[in-house]
Amino acid sequence: MESLTVREIVRAVHGTLLCGDPDTEISYISIDSRDIQENTLFTPIIGERVDAHKFLKQVFENGAKAAFTSRGAIVDETKPHILVEDTQEALGDLAIYYRSKFPVPVIGITGSVGKTSTKEMIAAALATKFRVLKTAGNQNSNIGVPLTLYRLGPEHEIAVVEMGISDFGEMDALVRFAAPETAVVTNIGVAHIGILKTQENIMKEKLKIAKDFKPGQNLYLNGNDPMLYEAAGDYPENAHLFGHQTAESGDASGNFEYYAKNIHIKDGKQHFTFVWPQGETSVEIRQIGLHNVNNAVVAMAIAMAYGIDPEMAKEGLAAYAGVPMRQQILHLNNGIKVIDDTYNASPDSIKSGLQVLELLDNPGKKIAVLADVLELGDMSWQCHYDTGCFVSGCGIDEVVAVGEEMKALVQAVNEKNPSIITHSFMNNDDAAAYLKTIVGPGDALLVKGSRGMHQEEIVELLRDWFAPGTDYVCE
Repeated sequence: MESLTVREIVRAVHGTLLCGDPDTEISYISIDSRDIQENTLFTPIIGERVDAHKFLKQVFENGAKAAFTSRGAIVDETKPHILVEDTQEALGDLAIYYRSKFPVPVIGITGSVGKTSTKEMIAAALATKFRVLKTAGNQNSNIGVPLTLYRLGPEHEIAVVEMGISDFGEMDALVRFAAPETAVVTNIGVAHIGILKTQENIMKEKLKIAKDFKPGQNLYLNGNDPMLYEAAGDYPENAHLFGHQTAESGDASGNFEYYAKNIHIKDGKQHFTFVWPQGETSVEIRQIGLHNVNNAVVAMAIAMAYGIDPEMAKEGLAAYAGVPMRQQILHLNNGIKVIDDTYNASPDSIKSGLQVLELLDNPGKKIAVLADVLELGDMSWQCHYDTGCFVSGCGIDEVVAVGEEMKALVQAVNEKNPSIITHSFMNNDDAAAYLKTIVGPGDALLVKGSRGMHQEEIVELLRDWFAPGTDYVCE
């Protein structure tokens, strides 16, 4: 982060300096009392359980130079206290001001599933020509997007920003912060449907990412998603459809501007032909699954829009290794493969993970270890049951379920396809203990669940049992 003075910050957030030197230099913004670096401005967020104002004294003792406050209490008169009405809003207002100092093009990524992997692939393709800022991890919220923007510097030439929402109105704020000139919507699923209620509402909110777009600004929509395919007609001057060839789409040339055909797996990697209006080229990526093909297609399309030759862009994609805990394939002893997809889960991402499990060329059993999908509200039972109906049609041998909500998925699998073995457990330890007794040479496992279910515990136990003391290979 480039330095700002407290005086600048007060003006940017329409705050009031209660005490301290207005010429104090700030070069780091933190919302975590444990993360205090040189010249830090601390922003105390008021959460459901903790009001971080209680850490003000501690952060100043640990070296923070200044802090926002909405409480008005002064804990150290020698340090700048900036009074604001709402500290989280101040975090965003300051991000708008800071982002204006670096007028680089911003590409915004949203969607129900696949935002992070799409962001990473786009960044990998763009990095073949530009110095790229990208969202760290999944800092994609009303707090995460400002923190991403604070990392902008004069060295950056372009930014790829993940923009995630879970409630009405949140995309409006993210657009104010990031001001994207190009946008991608990966798909419309049921993540956060407990709050947003319908898929139509989810799509309406996500498409606000392009609400300020002018003619010629590019909105890339996944044409394999029926809702987005239809929505493209509402953006005649902006929308570009991308996707992969299917039996229904035919050669796609009349519908998709950018698409993949001749999709196949060879030597453990995904291969396809990338097609655009003026030509085509062969592409290789390390990630398996049609959703990853779509991610790569839109990455190629955006790279081309920013003047990168397709032959150069595909080299960036070929080198991209993937994101930890997001469909990373671990190779353990005796040919055992584990798809570590434990970062988070939704019904749609479970389907994507199962697709990858089906595609693995392992000689043994295919086992899906699935834990509860959280934040589905009143729709939880139905969403889990519907996902179970999908699972029942997959080419897998066994489902090991963890959690109360997963009982609905197990019920659906038992009803629709009794040939798939199912076992249900209430905690990770019991599920892992069972897996230890049944996993054998050549087996492949998908491990997936919501962040709060901590499925990485199962992955670590599998590693300890089936690759002890070794550095397992990761694709």
